[in-house]
Parts: sequence; structure tokens; C-alpha cells
Amino acid sequence: MEFEQVASFDNYMLANMTLGLLQENDINCHLKDEHIVTIDPLLNPAVGGIKLMVEKTDTAAALVLMHEAEENYLKEIPCPNCKAHALGLEHITLQPVGFWQKLKNQILYGQEAPSSKHYRCGNCRQKFDELPMSF
Repeated sequence: MEFEQVASFDNYMLANMTLGLLQENDINCHLKDEHIVTIDPLLNPAVGGIKLMVEKTDTAAALVLMHEAEENYLKEIPCPNCKAHALGLEHITLQPVGFWQKLKNQILYGQEAPSSKHYRCGNCRQKFDELPMSF
């Protein structure tokens, strides 16, 4: 069996919740570097976070499940600015241009093409780096 990385986490709780979601849907997967990051969080950038590894044949199904779960969760959270239930995910991947950029990203972020997530309200267009707390 050949596995590939589909996600990286800096939080072991979210990593295990995602792992459980995939395993409940009969997707063969496991976490890599969970213990290293949990014991010493300062090593997170060096190892590239907790990696969610999925069998190559299940990759597409895993990505669809993860996307659907996040979209469904976002529908439940109101925007703190306008109170509309219109939060959406913006995912940005920084593609390296050459060898030195890839090497720099590998050293600083633990991966060649670092990515970031932001959330934006579809109603008022307010941008959030983290999900607002819902009460």
C-alpha cells in the first residue's frame, strides 16, 4: 500500500477528529509525526506538522469528505460582523519558483509549497484568519 499526505495539522485534536471522520467512512489512513509535534510543539515547523496520510486509492474520496465536513461546519457559524451564516473558506498555496525557494520553504515551513487558510463572509466580505467563536 502506498500512502500520500492530504493534510497537515498543528493541533492534535483537529488531526484526530479528521482521522476519525475518514476512518468512519472506511478510508484507510493514519497520522504521521503526531507524537513528535504533541510532545514538543516547537518542532512543528521542522517536521511539517502532523500529517494525515491516506492510501493513494482513497485520496479523492478523503479530500471530498474533508471539504464537505468543513463546508457544513462553516454554515453553522454566524459572521461576528454582520451575523449572516455566509462564511466561506479561502485556501492559498504559495508555489515556489525555483530550487532556492523550495529549500527555503522546506526549512522554514517543513514543506515545499506552504499553504494558508482564511475565512471570509460572503455577505459583508470581512476576512478572518481564524474561525470566530460561536456561542
